Amino acid sequence: MRDPSEFPMKVSLADRLCRVTWGWYSVSMATGGVAILLSTTPHQFTGLDIIGRIIFLLNLVIFAAVTGCLLFRFASRSAALTQSVQDPKEGPFVATGPLALATIIIGAENYGTDACGPWLQTALRVVFWIYVAGALVEAVVQNWYLYHIRMASREPFALVRLFPSFPAMLSGTIASDLAPHQPRDQAIPILLGGTTLQGFGFLMSLFIYAEYFYRLNKHGLPTGAERLQMFIAVGPWSFTALALIGMAQAAVQQFPARYILSSVDSPPTTTTTTPVAVPAGEIVLILAAFVAVFLWTMAAFCLSIAVLSVLAQCRVFGGRGMVPISLAYWSMVFPNAGFVIATIRLGQVLQSAAILWVTSGLTICQVTAWLCVGSATVWAVVTRRMLWPEDEMDAKKGG
Repeated sequence: MRDPSEFPMKVSLADRLCRVTWGWYSVSMATGGVAILLSTTPHQFTGLDIIGRIIFLLNLVIFAAVTGCLLFRFASRSAALTQSVQDPKEGPFVATGPLALATIIIGAENYGTDACGPWLQTALRVVFWIYVAGALVEAVVQNWYLYHIRMASREPFALVRLFPSFPAMLSGTIASDLAPHQPRDQAIPILLGGTTLQGFGFLMSLFIYAEYFYRLNKHGLPTGAERLQMFIAVGPWSFTALALIGMAQAAVQQFPARYILSSVDSPPTTTTTTPVAVPAGEIVLILAAFVAVFLWTMAAFCLSIAVLSVLAQCRVFGGRGMVPISLAYWSMVFPNAGFVIATIRLGQVLQSAAILWVTSGLTICQVTAWLCVGSATVWAVVTRRMLWPEDEMDAKKGG
C-alpha cells in the first residue's frame, strides 16, 4: 500500500465513509465472537462477565456503525449497491452482515437471559425464525447469483465462497443457545430447524473445501492476504462441532424419552410388559460428541496449516514479510473463536479438566489476537492506511 502522504488530493469524511465495504462486518463478527467466548470460557473470575457485557455492547455499536456507513454509501452513490454485489472482491462478503447479526443474537441470549424477563425468550424465538428464513433465502439467492455470473472464475480463492452459506450454518449454533431456555413445544422445532440448516451449510462447505484443498495440492500456498483468509477454513468444522454438541445437550433436556422411537412402538397389550423408556436425548448427545471429535480434528488441522502458512511469510522465518494491515487480518479472530468454543464444549461433554484448562489458555490467546488486530485497524484508519483511496481513480469510483 502506498504512503497516504503521496496523495495530493483531499479526501473528505464522506468519501472515507463511502469506502466502507461489506467486509467491515467482519469486525463485528470478531467482536461478537469474543463476547460469546468470554461468556462460555470455563474458568470464570470476578469481573469477567462485566468485561463480556462491555464487549457485547461494543459489538452493537460496531454493527450499527458499519450498517450506517453502508446505508450512507448506497444512498450517496446510486450504483454502489449493485457494484458491491457484482465485485468479486466484495460480493461474497455480503453474508458477513447476517453472520454479525448471529453473534448479536447469541450474545443477547448469553448476557440478557438473567437481566431481562420472559419477554426476551419470546423475542429471541421470533428473531430466530426470522433469521432462519432470511439466511435460507440469502443462501439460495446469493449462491445462485454467484453461479450465474461465474464468480469462481473471477475470484480464485475458494474459501470466501463459503460465506453465502455460512449464515444458514450459524442457525444451528443459535439454536443450541436458545433451545435450553425455550418451552418444549417451541424448543423441539428450533432444534430441528437448527439441525436442518446446520447440515445444509456444512454440506455446502464441503464442496468448497474440495476446491480449496485441490488448489493447495496443485498450486501450493496462496500469497499475500489470502494466507490470512486460510483461517476461514477453521469455521465450518468448528461451528458444526459446537452446534451439534450444544443442540444435543438441549435435546437431553427437551426431547421426550422415546422421541422418534415412539413412532414405531407397538400398541400395548395385556400380555406385554411396558417397554423401557429409551432416553432419546442421551443417544443424540453420545452420537454428537463422537461426530464432534471428528470435526474438531479437521478444524485443528486447518488451523495448524493456516498458522504455519502465515508464519512462513514472516521475515524471521525466511519469508517476504507480513502484508500491511487489512480486513483480512480479522479472519484470524472469528473462526478461531468458534474453534475455542467447540473445544470448550468437547471438554465439558468429555468431562476433561485438562481440555478445559487448555481452552482457558486459548481464550487468552484469542482475546489478545482480537485486541492486536483491533488496535492495528484503528491505527490504520487514523493514519489513513485504511478507508483511504490507493489512487485518484479509485477514489472517484468509491470502491
